[in-house]
Amino acid sequence: MSANPATSTVAVVSMRSQPQKISQSIVIGKDVLELITGAMYVDPLTIYREYIQNAADAIDEARTGGLYAESLIPRIDIQLDLSERTIRIRDNGTGVPSREFISRLAAIGGSQKRGKGQRGFRGVGRLSGLGYAQEVIFRSRSLGDTKIQEILWSGRKLRDVLRNPAFEDDLAATVKEVAELSTSSGMGWPKHFFEVELRRVVRVRNDVLLNPEEIRNYLSQVAPVPFAPEFKHGAQIHEYLQSRGIDMGMEIHIAGEERPIYRPHQNKIKITDNLTDDLSSVELVEVPGVDGTVEAIGWILHHSYFGGLPRASGVSGLRVRSGNIQVGNATIFESLFSEPRFNSWCIGEIHVLSDRIIPNGRRDDFEINTHHQNLISHAAAIASRLSKLCREKSILRNRLRQAQMIFQDGWERLAIVNDGATTPIVRQHYRVSVAAVIDKLERLGQTELKFTDQERTLIIEQVAKLRRHYAEAKPSRKSALSFLPERKRKMFIEMLQVVLEACDSPQQASAIAKRIIDRAKRAKKKRVS
Repeated sequence: MSANPATSTVAVVSMRSQPQKISQSIVIGKDVLELITGAMYVDPLTIYREYIQNAADAIDEARTGGLYAESLIPRIDIQLDLSERTIRIRDNGTGVPSREFISRLAAIGGSQKRGKGQRGFRGVGRLSGLGYAQEVIFRSRSLGDTKIQEILWSGRKLRDVLRNPAFEDDLAATVKEVAELSTSSGMGWPKHFFEVELRRVVRVRNDVLLNPEEIRNYLSQVAPVPFAPEFKHGAQIHEYLQSRGIDMGMEIHIAGEERPIYRPHQNKIKITDNLTDDLSSVELVEVPGVDGTVEAIGWILHHSYFGGLPRASGVSGLRVRSGNIQVGNATIFESLFSEPRFNSWCIGEIHVLSDRIIPNGRRDDFEINTHHQNLISHAAAIASRLSKLCREKSILRNRLRQAQMIFQDGWERLAIVNDGATTPIVRQHYRVSVAAVIDKLERLGQTELKFTDQERTLIIEQVAKLRRHYAEAKPSRKSALSFLPERKRKMFIEMLQVVLEACDSPQQASAIAKRIIDRAKRAKKKRVS
């Protein structure tokens, strides 16, 4: 007889001891450093996002602390030295006080930012550069400090330690082995700043880490930078974001350029070499929270929705930002659209306001919780509405394309009607068909309610022009088939009608009809002779 499962479970549970706290020492191994310096940051350019994120937090602190006078504005500078393969990123934020320098810059995952509403709070992003450089140096000074504090992390030593099985498998011991602290005179340095320097940067993916154009393009989409002054919708969007506490952005200069990095949005978008579209209007949106608050706001830029926007434009896709820094990429909401391709037709952003919608460690998405699911639900509603708009525009564009093809066909047929050298029966056939084309176009312009006023006006003008030229064309009264008996002539005309209707091109049809008639005339002469 088999044992009762419920009785067996009770027996096993009753044999367990009472749970106790773990008393043994816990080892945090050295491989943690490999994970946070390499595995977390697959895209090399994300290291710029991490350092800009920390710089933005320091600038926000400096603003709150009143460190900026009229002669000093918040600023981040990126310097590139291709010959030395060096990157320097410096901000004029608060800097790190000397008394906290070691505790903050030598810590792993020990950030003091958590719960303070700042962008970075896990304390690991600053080491992202170790995956792409031989050395990473942090140097800083805060207001009132006389010395410059500096800590150097050696990527070479780190890799040696990770490969050495004899080295103690302990995170703290590894940090002490690969990091060195030094100080220097504050003479000639700013009164408050923070700088990260990456030395002997590795060459990856067309050397993107030292390519000013690649860096500018990336940061223009990801970093907290403002819209360009010439962008006509920028002021409206800025005003809306600022009303909810989202800063306009800060100046980031690259490679000594005077013009800072701006968002990539422009008044016009180049769709193809021959097609340009206008950004016509702004739609502002709100995402209500589960508790009645507003957890996010956003904006959508409407245009003609000709199709997918070029990736090179840097604006395609419904995107999301937290702390005015992009989370993920342009495809983060792609799966919410009825057809994923419609995401690339759209331009828009959702800005997270709630501190309960939290970017994950890689900042390529968010931690899963109720508030994030609420955001996804509302983003799905926006995506659904945009999908419907894209579909309607696609259908309408196909109808406009159809109208254009009908117009082209009408003009080709009218050219045959006006060609005096063309066989009269062919000219008469196409005269009748031109009248049918005009009628079809008039019905299209009257029945398609979704045409814009501009599109409808264009169709009406084209129809009027076609009708005017049609009225001016004089019909030919001379018969080309008078050499045939009346009975055969009727049969011959019916045959020609079939030929003309079967041909796609009026010119081709006219040529074939001429050859048939000429052959019939030659056959008639042979019979007579």
